[in-house]
Formats: sequence, structure tokens, C-alpha cells
Amino acid sequence: MGKNNRFRHRKPQRPASDYKPPYSDDVLAMSVEGLNLSVETLDVLQKGGIKTLGDILSRRKNDMYKVQNFNKKRLFEVSNAIAPLGVDFRPDEPKVQDGKQEPAQRKENGREREDRLDGNRGKDRSRDDRRKDAPRDERQNAKPHREGMRPAEDRRRAEQENADRRDFGKNKQQGGKDKQNGREKQDNSVDFSKIFPREKLVHSPRIEMKKDRFTKFQRAGRWGYKDETGKEVIPPIYTEALNFKEDMAAVEMNGLFGFINRENVLVIPYKYDTAGSFSEGWANVSLGEKCGYVDQTGKETVPFIYDAATPFTGEGYGRVKKDGRWGNITKDGEVSWQ
Repeated sequence: MGKNNRFRHRKPQRPASDYKPPYSDDVLAMSVEGLNLSVETLDVLQKGGIKTLGDILSRRKNDMYKVQNFNKKRLFEVSNAIAPLGVDFRPDEPKVQDGKQEPAQRKENGREREDRLDGNRGKDRSRDDRRKDAPRDERQNAKPHREGMRPAEDRRRAEQENADRRDFGKNKQQGGKDKQNGREKQDNSVDFSKIFPREKLVHSPRIEMKKDRFTKFQRAGRWGYKDETGKEVIPPIYTEALNFKEDMAAVEMNGLFGFINRENVLVIPYKYDTAGSFSEGWANVSLGEKCGYVDQTGKETVPFIYDAATPFTGEGYGRVKKDGRWGNITKDGEVSWQ
């Protein structure tokens, strides 16, 4: 009895999802270490068993919150990191509309139809049994079967054999061209790639990142900076810190981001929910659910109207997302949607 109690409260294992992201194996096998993520986000992903880009793309956005210590800020960071690769998270499943039957219900109704058929077969068998048990005189007086007719059981068996022969004939002809009424039979299968075209994945050229003379370090859960000699130049007082880019770095204090210079002077005050590094003089930041861009003085250069935004690529444009579409934005604010 004790042995059975050991397994009473064990939760059944959930079946593994058979979803595979629609990208090449090389893309799916890319390590998360190549996504230019912060040290903390990279550590959270790896501790949660997410080692490759495929591990990210096989999850929906809401599934990422199941990873321990993964929050909205880290989701924003990961989304910005994968966007330049032309990939995205697993799409959400469409909701079942009212009036449409659930698959489980259809399956259950199928079982009910089978039960009814089995019941009818049982009635036929019971009818045959009563006929066999009837006295000989009654059977002789009963109306004889017409020539060529068989009992119900034999007739069902013959119908099944005919159906099997028809299926075999169809399978034998499959792969060839059937002709009907002198014309070739058309292929009515649907090519979903034409209905739902997917953007061709284009790999961006690998950009060699120059190592800055200031590097981050952590002490007692706080972040600061050291110079090339290892000397502490900015004390570890920030809850989050990004690398210096264009002599400025995004740092977090009390849950909000601002920007400091190399003298640890706060140039842009703490007001943003998330922030990226400066590139081409602009940095992508967010206020609430919307994203935009600011320059090195803190002036808003692109309004906060986009659902996502990435740093500028170094080629004169950044990437923005709105209403489910990605596009390239230039410094004049023009967006070429894809």
C-alpha cells in the first residue's frame, strides 16, 4: 500500500509540443550567446534551459514568463535581439469562435455514431439469433431470401470486402494521372505557402563589435564599470546596466532607465521602462507599452507609437513594429513596411 502512495500525487508529464519554427536548422541551432543580450538575461535563459534560438522561437511570448525570473523587460530585450534576424516567437493559437464545434466534441459525437451503429448491428444479430431459434415449421413458412441475397452478417462482410478492394484500387492508381471524361483530373490540394507567404529569411552581415574601454562588473547584485586596467571608475550602484556606446550607457535605478556619461553624470533622467544602447546618435526606449527614439540630449526624435523598436543598424535605419508588421525606419521618420 505504501508503494502505491508514492505515485498517487505524481503529476502526469505533459506531452512535448510537435511545433517546429518555420526557419532553417542553422538559424534554430544558433546559440543565445550570439544575440547580444545582457549578462543577466542570458543567465536567466540558460538557467531556464533555453540554449538556442530555436528554444526561444518554439515558445509563445506568454510562455517565456514561465521561465524563472523572466519578466517583461527581458521579453522586450529578447524581442529586440531576434527582430533583426527576421524571426519571431511562436504565434498564438486562434480562439474558438462561438457556434463552432470543438474537436473533442466532434470526436465524442463520432463515438456516439459508432455506438449507434454497434447497437444496430446488435439488433441484426439478435434478429438472426431469433430466426435460428424459431421452430422449423416457422422457418419453412417464412418468406425465403431472394436469389442472390445473403443474411445481414454476410452482406456486411461482402460490403466491407468491396470497400477494401475499391480503396486498394485507388491507392494503386495514386501518384499517376487519372483521366475523367477525357480530361486530366485537377489537383485540388491547397498550397498554403501562397495563401500565407512567409518573408524570406535574410541573414544580416556579422558586425564585429569593438570592445569598449569601460566594462561592466557586478558586486552584491549591483552594477558598475571598470577601465582597461581593472580600476573601478563607476561604483556598482545600478540594478541594471548596458555597455557604453557612443560614450553613453543606459542604467536602471528604482525600476526606471536613464543614461549616464563616462563621468557617471546622469545626462538623461530616469523615466523609461526599457532602454537600448545608442547607435548613430539615437537610442530606442519605451514608455509603457509603446516605443520610440531619443537623441543624446534626451529629446524625443521618434514618437512613442510603435509596439517594438531596435537600435539603429549602423547603416542608417532601425527596425520598428506596429500592428504586427515590421519595417525599416530612417532618421527622417519614414518607415518602409515589409
